[in-house]
Amino acid sequence: MSIWIVTTGNSDVLLKHNKSWGSLYSEVRYDLECTEFAPPTPKDPYNKEAGYRVSARLLGIVYGNKPDKYDSDLEFTLLDTYYEYFLENNIKLERIIILLTDQTEIFKQDQIIYEKCPYWQDTCTLKPLFEWYLQRKFNCQLEFLYLAPKNGNKGIDNWNETLSLGEEEFRKLDSNPLKPVYVSHQAGTPAISSAIQFVSLGKFKNVKFLVSNEYFDENYQQKSKSEAIESSNYWRGIQIQKAKQLIIGGFPGAALKILEDIDRIDKAAIASLEKIVDFFNLHSTLMDSGQDFEITQATQRIVDALDLIGFFFNQKNYLQGITLLAAAQETFLKVAILSQVAMINKTINLLNGDTRNVSELIEWVPLGLHLSKSIKNETNTFKIDILKILKFPVEKINNNFGIINKNDSLIDWLKNIDNNFHDWPLLRWYCYKNRDANDDLRNQLMHNLRGVEEQEVISYLLGYEKYEAPDVMTTYVNSVKQPFLEAINYFKLPYKREKLNKKLQEVADSLI
Repeated sequence: MSIWIVTTGNSDVLLKHNKSWGSLYSEVRYDLECTEFAPPTPKDPYNKEAGYRVSARLLGIVYGNKPDKYDSDLEFTLLDTYYEYFLENNIKLERIIILLTDQTEIFKQDQIIYEKCPYWQDTCTLKPLFEWYLQRKFNCQLEFLYLAPKNGNKGIDNWNETLSLGEEEFRKLDSNPLKPVYVSHQAGTPAISSAIQFVSLGKFKNVKFLVSNEYFDENYQQKSKSEAIESSNYWRGIQIQKAKQLIIGGFPGAALKILEDIDRIDKAAIASLEKIVDFFNLHSTLMDSGQDFEITQATQRIVDALDLIGFFFNQKNYLQGITLLAAAQETFLKVAILSQVAMINKTINLLNGDTRNVSELIEWVPLGLHLSKSIKNETNTFKIDILKILKFPVEKINNNFGIINKNDSLIDWLKNIDNNFHDWPLLRWYCYKNRDANDDLRNQLMHNLRGVEEQEVISYLLGYEKYEAPDVMTTYVNSVKQPFLEAINYFKLPYKREKLNKKLQEVADSLI
């Protein structure tokens, strides 16, 4: 036994003719809020036998208590088509769920007095007509649900509002989610159709969409015939749309997870998405980890990170943005220094007799910039001579060579190499040795798992310099990203630039 869910719309019940309309309408005319309704209009102006249209609420009011007239005056064209499908396929129904609309609460009296007000297209007054029809055709339980927006809300032509109403009504349904469910969603507004499709797929596991298609027979007479469409096609389409929105929104990993269970996805599209996931993790599958400390690869990661940081800030994901920004600044200092010392063409003799280029005696390892292990046993004086040649501010050493990798040493070192380098407020503050620990937002977020306000982020990005900025994104772009990229270009660090939003859109568009 199956369940059938059917939406209702303004044209579900038609007048076969208009012979009775005048007398029946006159009985209720002066009880209506609107008294100036136009006469019934032919469905087909060239064929009056095709029936007449009347707004649904009005038709229900006029015929609601005239059951003796239903059979002779009314026709249920769309429902007839659905009925034929169930009959031909010998499908037994245990329950029919009919969705009616009622926007009484959202329209005021001065709106209802007009015939074109959507209020008159509501199907709630058609309930007795539908009961009469369905009880004659089917021997099963009938249940009516109402899509009735509350006062102050938007109407049923609004997708979000109708989706919420549909979810609320469907929560009332008590049924086995595994039972076969047929859903006819063509009647009503596009918002109703979309919402009921979406809610049905979430509520039931075994869904088929029963739709009516128009065609012409051999005599060129227009006919209707129903067919059931497997929900897997709808579900697939919905999942792909979800994945696309996740990609565009900056969550490619979540999109990739959704697509794991979807068939017929182009392999090239999945490969592109996997590359985007790697991009968001600043990971390249084409290189081994040893290349992470090469200037070209590290610079590319910095530039990619700057785009990602903007993406995170725009989403108000401040924790990710601030943490990544701190890493990008520290990486920049190392890359810029290495790129400059590489141009120092001087050699030195080691204790073992080897001759080495001085620039080779500073190494970038996972713990940062350090003197090469090859000179571990050299004297401190020898090591200081090397650092002098590399233009490091040796007055900082004080027998502690680990100071080389400290942020305040790195920025002083870079300025020693090139005093024309222009830093930016956040980098300057971040590298200030005696900065106020209470202001170090990155450390507070990472070590205390605390929240952050937008104004705190703005102050942080400005390096706590006292001037106004309108919002986080403007502050980031003008006070951090722009001078950051200018510094990268100043030191002629190599990278390729591609707009992240464009790349995400292209990957999303490749999913079909």
